[in-house]
Amino acid sequence: MHNAKLALALHFLEEEPQAAARKLELQDADYIAALLEKAPAQVAARVLAAMLPVFAAPVLLALDTEEAARLLKVLNNADIAALLRQLAEKDRHKQLALLPLKKQSACLLLLSYPDYTLGAWTETDLLVLDEQMDVADAMLRLKKRAFSETGDIYVVNDKRQIRGRLSIYALLRAANNQPVHRLMQPLEQSVSGFTELSAALKLDIWQRQDTVAVINQQQELLGIIHHHQLRHALTRSAVSAPLEPLPGDILGAYGASINALLDLIAPIEATKQEAK
Repeated sequence: MHNAKLALALHFLEEEPQAAARKLELQDADYIAALLEKAPAQVAARVLAAMLPVFAAPVLLALDTEEAARLLKVLNNADIAALLRQLAEKDRHKQLALLPLKKQSACLLLLSYPDYTLGAWTETDLLVLDEQMDVADAMLRLKKRAFSETGDIYVVNDKRQIRGRLSIYALLRAANNQPVHRLMQPLEQSVSGFTELSAALKLDIWQRQDTVAVINQQQELLGIIHHHQLRHALTRSAVSAPLEPLPGDILGAYGASINALLDLIAPIEATKQEAK
């Protein structure tokens, strides 16, 4: 494919991952995999996460081991679990083996929840602090950035039960020797991971905040879910949900990019047919 067309296609993936996902869902998994392999990991992962799991899971299998590991490293645990739910047990274990042990454990935990509950879609890649830590300890963990970006940090006790939450900004302004429990604010409400998605969407808490903590049966912090993620989960959990058409303005602005995507896919198909 001409370098200019490829650059245009990759720009489309980066700028409009949702629109690209809707377009790619109509293509064969091998073709999608070939395209995503050409994109930066962050871009490819966003597109894969935007696709409905029933279409995205075969793409994961179509990638070679190195490429699959590259994308799984970037995807958050909730998105990985959503994809793995669509795979046969043998394939699921194969993909899990590509993950670090900590990420494997988190994904297995999410897989233990039915896909129509909050627990299955909870974001677990977040910074959690022990209430006994001081600001210096917290800052060391913050600098590692081994978690998704969020404005809130949760503080738990030795049983991983939530004691409160604090903002990154409060942490940055505090003295290094200050205990984190003195900076935290009480948590207004948490929700069980077994809460059904449709019931969770009706909670009054969304009128006051756009993120809620999710807990397990032992009242331990499981993770968080954002309001927009909840709405997205309702769509993605419905395998038979109709795909939304691409908005007209996106079709107009990125028409050339969509054509470039198809131009990229077509030669792959032709090569495969010739090989047969």
